[in-house]
Amino acid sequence: MKKYLLVTSFFLLASCSPQHAQSIEDIRQYTHGISIINNSVIWSEKSDEQRKNGWTHDIYKKEIEQSQIEPLVENPEAQEPASASSTKETIIITYEDGFDTKNSISQRFRIYDYNWQELYEATLFDGGHSGHVASTNTQHVIFWSNRWINGGGIDELGTGKEVIVSTISNEGELLHEIKISQADDRDSWPILAASDDNALLIWQHFNDKATKAALYFAVYNPATNELTQAPAELLSQVDFYMYSVSYVEATKQYVVAAQTNEGGTLILLSKDGEIIDQIDAPDLVREATPAIQENILAFPQMPSGYFTVHVLNNQLQLQPSNILDIEWGTTGTAGIFLDAENMYFGTLNKEGLQEVFVEIDEEEQ
Repeated sequence: MKKYLLVTSFFLLASCSPQHAQSIEDIRQYTHGISIINNSVIWSEKSDEQRKNGWTHDIYKKEIEQSQIEPLVENPEAQEPASASSTKETIIITYEDGFDTKNSISQRFRIYDYNWQELYEATLFDGGHSGHVASTNTQHVIFWSNRWINGGGIDELGTGKEVIVSTISNEGELLHEIKISQADDRDSWPILAASDDNALLIWQHFNDKATKAALYFAVYNPATNELTQAPAELLSQVDFYMYSVSYVEATKQYVVAAQTNEGGTLILLSKDGEIIDQIDAPDLVREATPAIQENILAFPQMPSGYFTVHVLNNQLQLQPSNILDIEWGTTGTAGIFLDAENMYFGTLNKEGLQEVFVEIDEEEQ
């Protein structure tokens, strides 16, 4: 039997949304974005005091199985969604920030050493937003949005206009960037994963009225600043914000997970962007990334479980689902294998950062 422990942080507040539609209130104003770097959990959330002041967040860090919470980024406005990754030398956090900007919001980043000492802070683009980051062995890659179009999307809140990929050195230097979108495109919510030397980019590509979105992808080489796989449609329809991409080091392949009108789907791609396999999957959690160990991925499953997938012989092999006594939040969930028998997930909901420890049955492996 699986054993689990649910722990709630004690002084921060967050929020979650229904699976397929948000409430009229945009609950991302409470908490948005989570990453795990080694044993450190990084997330964006508003504190009790900030809860009184509209759209305001700070970015926090805590170590798994420790109770101390440390603020990393504190400004009078929001810093979200928090996204973090690392090269072999440094750690980067990127976030959208409304503090002290000329264009309402700015995409920013901070570089840290492995002792979490800040080395560099910069604005990537004044007016940029919705950025996420992944890192190769030597460079950081930020995939972000520019401009906003009102109307369409979830609750008619609007969408981004274009998506741009930027390469940052370990010292924080902007090395180069490429605008992915064309003049007439309406692209939004860019996310990515990185191998040792390239990155797979995915994003929502909307129709004219932004009532539906296709899932697009491209492969980017940050060393040469080239798209080695040009932008192309991966899925003709995807539920807004409900997709993820992961790199499986053991097989040197990417796995894209997405929710469509037909349910969940998983797609296996080579490092070069070749589609190798595709299978149906259980319902996915919005803005959630799996725990990965060797060739095994464990995905949060709506409303309160998880399922595992094995990548073997160029195939995705789905394993049975498992139920937990929780409800996943939908403004950020991230997982990690602590060892062969134990997993950790951090998930964001209205009560705060929820920490889920899962003991894996032998028959699951």
